[in-house]
Amino acid sequence: MSNPSKPPRIASRLQCAVALVFELDAGTTEAHLLPVGPFRAVDGRPRDCAAWNLDANIAELVIKRQEQRTNDTLIDFEHQSIRAADNGKRVEAAGWFRQLEWREGKGLYAVGITWVGDTAELIAAKKLRYVSAVFTYRPDTGEVVEIISVALTNTPALDGLDALAALARLHSPEEETMPITEAALAALTAERDTLQTSNAALTAEVANLKTANAALTAERDQLKAKADAADQEKAQAALAAEKAKHAELMDAALTNGRLTPAMKPWAEKQTLAALTEYLDTVAPLPPAGGRQGGAGGDPAAGLTAEEQAMCTRLGVTAEEYAKTKAGK
Repeated sequence: MSNPSKPPRIASRLQCAVALVFELDAGTTEAHLLPVGPFRAVDGRPRDCAAWNLDANIAELVIKRQEQRTNDTLIDFEHQSIRAADNGKRVEAAGWFRQLEWREGKGLYAVGITWVGDTAELIAAKKLRYVSAVFTYRPDTGEVVEIISVALTNTPALDGLDALAALARLHSPEEETMPITEAALAALTAERDTLQTSNAALTAEVANLKTANAALTAERDQLKAKADAADQEKAQAALAAEKAKHAELMDAALTNGRLTPAMKPWAEKQTLAALTEYLDTVAPLPPAGGRQGGAGGDPAAGLTAEEQAMCTRLGVTAEEYAKTKAGK
């Protein structure tokens, strides 16, 4: 059960610290800022967590934050950038850097430092001997978050922790610590459960819609297949009917003399429409004393049935055709 006197918190403010100092080498353009964690200051800090933590994974995040900065990071004298609000003195730059580097087994380094003025000579003469980093960290885990500034100093420890607290407030990217009541926590829990239930319902609805869509697609495909089969059956029936009509028309024309037996192969190749159009222009052969469709014809004219049909198509009389034939 939760302790009413200590309500849960929804966020924690980052804390700011100056932990250790490292000695500088003459002529260097790099500075050792923080060691491999866990580590503590000689005065016992931190007091809000077991120790400060820094490893390769944590350092990777610190380096990424450094790379996202637009401006170079300041190296000042004796942490004057922190003290300025209290002592009113000017903040002067001892140097600037942009790049951090993790070295396994050693810790976090500032590299590519550009020293300002006679700073390099002061370091070589050991008039300025140590470097000290100001950083933010998470009070619950002790993980280092960001390097705020670096100072050249001859004082291994820093007083004025109130200034550090103010600096932490300026550089904390997280929300301020805010207690939450049991009622508010219960309301948030209920809202979360409602959202989870709604999400599950929506997921089920999406699955049902997918199933329904698949069923409709299958039904559509079945109906299309039936329609295609019906169209094909109808086309085949129409073709069969046309062939039957063609054969019937051709047989009738051969019988009544509109087609001669010699014309049958030609007629078989014609479409129903073309054959119908041709036969509409040809009159049936009138009954004669000769044999229909055989060697007989008009005895008076001496024409066969085929010759008589030719006369009909040409629009000449049997006598005219016979005379022409006799004159050949």
